[in-house]
Amino acid sequence: MVNRSKTSCPRVLMVDDDPALLEIMTDWLQERCHAEVTAMSSAEEVMTIIRPESFDVCILDYQLHGANGLTLGAMLREIIPSARLILLSGEISSSIESLAFEHGFGRVFTKPVSPDSLAQAIAL
Repeated sequence: MVNRSKTSCPRVLMVDDDPALLEIMTDWLQERCHAEVTAMSSAEEVMTIIRPESFDVCILDYQLHGANGLTLGAMLREIIPSARLILLSGEISSSIESLAFEHGFGRVFTKPVSPDSLAQAIAL
């Protein structure tokens, strides 16, 4: 396991199939949170690059083409058990939120998410 200090930049995987939102969130995470961000638009893309210990935080949109964010989170949990999972969605029902927590997600946010809330969630 890689030991990362509190002052190091978090390695963030950002997955959303909305290109505009993905670009905005990636830029914001890099500039404001000093994160090392890898942006992807699908679960299929993610599975081609994922390696153990490759990310500290995975921010996943619930509605993705193909596998949804919960399914992708479960796959990531198997490969990177130490990564913190955050789910984003335009609409969060109590059942989706419950499923997210059952699948190991630590935080669930409704879009648009406040930059300060997301910054707190990814802080190491």
